[in-house]
Amino acid sequence: MSRYVKDLGTAISRDEAWAVITAYLQSEGFEYRDERGEQVWRKGTGALGVPQFMKAEPADGVVHIEAWTAGFAFLPGIYTGEMDPMSGVWGAAFKALLKTRIVELERRLLAAASAPAPASAPMPGGV
Repeated sequence: MSRYVKDLGTAISRDEAWAVITAYLQSEGFEYRDERGEQVWRKGTGALGVPQFMKAEPADGVVHIEAWTAGFAFLPGIYTGEMDPMSGVWGAAFKALLKTRIVELERRLLAAASAPAPASAPMPGGV
């Protein structure tokens, strides 16, 4: 399993961070869903490329971020492996798409500390 993993320190609350995460990833076409026993943000099915995944778990003052692409898609919805989008050259075109989204999400989370509070979206499961 090869994922990008980062604990990003922020100056915003858990709920504010969740609102930023939700607004940005939904605007990019990601869907929040259960994927093999994990709650993740997923984009794509493997029909025209490999699926992209992001996991962002906010707490007060920190957001744990994980991101990866499927290693190989056999058919739509059937894929195997994980690739870290921030390293390596295999699958560079698909990784580059996710890499820019990771950087933008981190930028938005850091910028939210100096911006007015976004509209609040409740976290699923009340956690």
